[in-house]
Amino acid sequence: MGAFNFYNLESLKSITKSADIKEKPVFAMVSEKAIEYAGLEEIIELTKAVKLKTKVDIYLHLDHGKDIELVKRCIKMGFDSVMFDGSALPIDQNIIISKDLCRIAHRNGVVFEAEIGRVGGKEDKVSSAIFKTDPRDAQKFFEEVKPDMLAVAIGNVHGPITANEELDFTLLAKIQDTIKAPLVLHGCSNRLPREYKVAISQGIVKINIDTELRQAFVRGVSTAIKKKISDPREILTIASDEMSEDIKEKIEIFSCEKLNC
Repeated sequence: MGAFNFYNLESLKSITKSADIKEKPVFAMVSEKAIEYAGLEEIIELTKAVKLKTKVDIYLHLDHGKDIELVKRCIKMGFDSVMFDGSALPIDQNIIISKDLCRIAHRNGVVFEAEIGRVGGKEDKVSSAIFKTDPRDAQKFFEEVKPDMLAVAIGNVHGPITANEELDFTLLAKIQDTIKAPLVLHGCSNRLPREYKVAISQGIVKINIDTELRQAFVRGVSTAIKKKISDPREILTIASDEMSEDIKEKIEIFSCEKLNC
């Protein structure tokens, strides 16, 4: 399933409109920075209002929650799913915290995602090669925490990718063979359609897209400004439409079960 980040009304409507057109459920995700920018209560109420006009299921998801208290607040305030990112912690500490949060989430009917291994990228100042997921760590983590979804690091990166940042599908196959769990890939912007297909065929159930959507939104704003459009509503509509085109394309790719479509 596609998982797309938003940070305001226009980006959220890009997600819900695209999901409706493609008739596919999606995750609408907010990061800690998005919550800091827009406000937690505002995001929740905005999502509730937009979902009322949407025909398909839209799941509000906390992306990369590192603040334990914020994760708990999101659980208690009605998020459909949350992610605790303890990937920078020693594995035993990550297990203890994730296990406790997973228990709280399940008590409240909320889907819980955790991460083992660290997703790299310029934004995080982490090399994608150094912190790939160890299948043995993944097995230990999954058996003790029992999350609904587990995010793994196989060369995927946050932010723009470079030519040498390839996904390690051999490692992904080893992880899936070891734990046979619903797996998640973060940092999947600007990948080839076939890469998404192979990932899905090897057990990936949720693919996160953010950077590519920001690029599309900014591209739309730039196009509007070049056209000398001065009405902010028109500018934001063009930006939202540009972002929506990208989301629709991703939903189409993620929905096709064949590797060559």
